[in-house]
Amino acid sequence: MRGIRNRTQRRLLESDRYYGWYVVVGCFALSLMTAGTMFSFSVFLGPVLAEFDQTYASTSLLFSIQSLVTFTGAAVLGFAMDRYGVQRLLLVAAGLIALGLLGASRAPSFYWVVASYSVVAAAGMGITFVVAYTTPPRWFERRRSLATGVAVSGWGVGIVAMPPFVESVIGQLGWQATYLVLGGLFAVAIAIAFVLLADRPSAIGAETGEEFVTRQPAANGGRSVRSQLDATLETMLTPLFAVVFLALLVVFIPANAVLVYVVDFAEAAGLTREIGVIALSLIGVMNVVAKFTAGWAADAIGTDRMLAACTGLMCVALLAMVAVPTPATLLALSAVFGFGYGGIAALMSPLVANLFGTDDLGTLFGLTCIGFAVAGVAAPYAVGVGVDRFGSYDVPFAAAAVIGLISAAFFLAVRVVRTDV
Repeated sequence: MRGIRNRTQRRLLESDRYYGWYVVVGCFALSLMTAGTMFSFSVFLGPVLAEFDQTYASTSLLFSIQSLVTFTGAAVLGFAMDRYGVQRLLLVAAGLIALGLLGASRAPSFYWVVASYSVVAAAGMGITFVVAYTTPPRWFERRRSLATGVAVSGWGVGIVAMPPFVESVIGQLGWQATYLVLGGLFAVAIAIAFVLLADRPSAIGAETGEEFVTRQPAANGGRSVRSQLDATLETMLTPLFAVVFLALLVVFIPANAVLVYVVDFAEAAGLTREIGVIALSLIGVMNVVAKFTAGWAADAIGTDRMLAACTGLMCVALLAMVAVPTPATLLALSAVFGFGYGGIAALMSPLVANLFGTDDLGTLFGLTCIGFAVAGVAAPYAVGVGVDRFGSYDVPFAAAAVIGLISAAFFLAVRVVRTDV
């Protein structure tokens, strides 16, 4: 037990519960605050726009740049986590997020907010995102998808709960002070994670019982940077990694289309904006539900098959929204869509871990997030162009759904190459 870093870990290791579940708690806290801070953007939009007399287009840079920094930086950050460990990266994340949110709270200009919030703080959130998604798979094998799903269910909770909370705080304290409140809450989440998390069971001498049926993940210590890079490059150049990368790129095209435009879609379809807002909330709620149930199902039938099923649910629901746009169908289909989207988000890192192992999981998962970032930037723009061109959401939403279905074929193709998924 030489690797134990604090008394809390020592006490928890003495309990009857497998320590990996405490790791899940720490990752839940990180994923909640990461998503909650990122998706509170829409609440800050109006106050920031008014404060600095900006257009909606320029203010939207806050979210676009934040997404690019968070998800494209994940590859580099994942490599650093594989090499230097969770604890050190969490300290870096704490410093970046604190500096970024403090800078945003004192911003004298709009571009100062962009630099502080969308670059500095977003880089820190890239770390917390990677840590939350890739640490549980190192602690679980038999129940890997379930554990990861529970850990990242905080993402859905953050999307649902944080925007109304932030709206309330802005009403009482103003938008700049609200950034400080978010910084304080994030500090608590990182502190919880720092106390509970460790890279893998062997790092703190945790007993794994029957959780690992093959082998426990080994530490990366002793490898040179060159050998780590060579191992990563070798994996990247395989057809299997290309299939996984493309699947995770394409699958988020319909997801981002709906998350950005569902409220306006409801209004354009002759429904009310209130129906669209409720539909968005249902997507968030079912996202949380899926994190638990989809992970459990994936452990039983295979991660690739469950990903294909969730993709099918999401895309078919989107096609049905376009075909039958009534209040009742939109709400029901939004729930189905949210379940599919939540299941996909929960199973990304377990799929990578099952296929390629956990030794370089942070790096490989981070690389797949580049596709997530591309979809996040390209899909909303493409849908907007489509609406301008065709005068409705029918064609762009239907096209996004059809493109998304291609990813289901990619997920099913995985099993042609590998069976241990």
